Amino acid sequence: MSLNLFIAVACVVAAILLTIATVRFFFSARQPQTQAAFKDQPAETHASAGDTLRTRRSDNRESIALLTRQLVVSAILTLLVLLPALVRALYPNVVPGWMVEPWVQAIIITPVMFYSGAPIHIDGWDALLRRMPNMNSLASIGTIAAYAYGVLVCLFESAMPQAMREPYFEVTGVIITLVLFARWAVDMWLPHRPAFPLQERVDRVSRVWVPITILIALWTFICWLIFGPQPSFTRALLMGISVLIIACPAALGWAAPLSAGAALDDAQRYGLTVRTTSALQQAKDTSVVFVSSALATRAEQAVAQLSGTGVAIAEVDARRTDEAVRALAERRANGATVMFIGDGSEDVRVRDAADIAVACVTLDNPEAAPIHADVIAAPADYACALKLIRLSKATMRNIRENLWWAFIFNLVGIPLAAGVLYPFTGWVLNPMLACVAMILSSICVVLNAVRLRHCKLDGAW
Repeated sequence: MSLNLFIAVACVVAAILLTIATVRFFFSARQPQTQAAFKDQPAETHASAGDTLRTRRSDNRESIALLTRQLVVSAILTLLVLLPALVRALYPNVVPGWMVEPWVQAIIITPVMFYSGAPIHIDGWDALLRRMPNMNSLASIGTIAAYAYGVLVCLFESAMPQAMREPYFEVTGVIITLVLFARWAVDMWLPHRPAFPLQERVDRVSRVWVPITILIALWTFICWLIFGPQPSFTRALLMGISVLIIACPAALGWAAPLSAGAALDDAQRYGLTVRTTSALQQAKDTSVVFVSSALATRAEQAVAQLSGTGVAIAEVDARRTDEAVRALAERRANGATVMFIGDGSEDVRVRDAADIAVACVTLDNPEAAPIHADVIAAPADYACALKLIRLSKATMRNIRENLWWAFIFNLVGIPLAAGVLYPFTGWVLNPMLACVAMILSSICVVLNAVRLRHCKLDGAW
């Protein structure tokens, strides 16, 4: 045991008290404070740093422009720190020593931490205070820990052993850049659309996962502080930081938005304009399709294709609004997921009565398209329902694959970062390796999402 018995007991008691406080704060029976419902922002409303990452139904031009500037600054400055470190690790004599000096890296990465990272810190800590922690909360804690350790290296480098003098400023930059890119991709792919319903489930998981990760990092620090080799404090701090880094939210945070974005692009290639991302999630469960009588006589082939998939087909006279609404409501009341396909001339109440409303109208004037339709299809595209169902199944399968990958990555990575192999092999996970692993997991999620661009909606899978 590296510490004397009194200090060790004091550390354990402090950790137990912090654990109890954390559990009571995040998991008490009292309902957490919820955030006010979002209201769409006018196009020219002033955007603050925190707004660029808050969950909302749309982003105005100013907030997207601000987020873009923050991302560009973060990416450029992070590369200025990351590339010399990687090249020097492979070819020690190629990179001048001053380029990897801790103070030089600190100067370069500080704008990333406090300018580019501002929305992550603001939103993350706001979520923590509301007892609804999200992935930004974990990213903020991880970057603060890595940056603080780097500052300690700058100030007390000579007092640290040689193996502990790596500042890991590049880790701070990589985490902030990946999280900002995830949000930027969401803004560019999913503008003016409600939040993806499945992402709300991911957010609920995050409210449990983030506190658990914090506690794992805390106890990792305590165990290494008490039982680890000297210098125990520095090594314990590094191991705790490694846990926070490898559990960073990029892969989990990207799982649904990137797949949804790729699916929307795929829909456009097949003539579908998906206006609500909830349609992507619900369409796979469609059990009955109501077709407006104005379309039915011209949609026999599409109806036959749908019948072959086990989906029930029904015709409804949308001109008789009350009867049509009642017919759709009855099927939904019996547990069916209902899709309605009309020509846009029907009363909006008919479209609102369905889980998914498809309007087959011309797109020559997008502003004239029905506002309350979830999906817009071409007037002659009577196979739109089949395309949408296939796209939904492919999208949800892709998202599940991403989520499973993120879950397995954390299930394996966090114990490694905590040092479970050290007693048997003497091996520990360097924070920089944890950062590289996090990058690779994010790349896997991106590549898997891109696969959606190659799925076929008008033929066999």
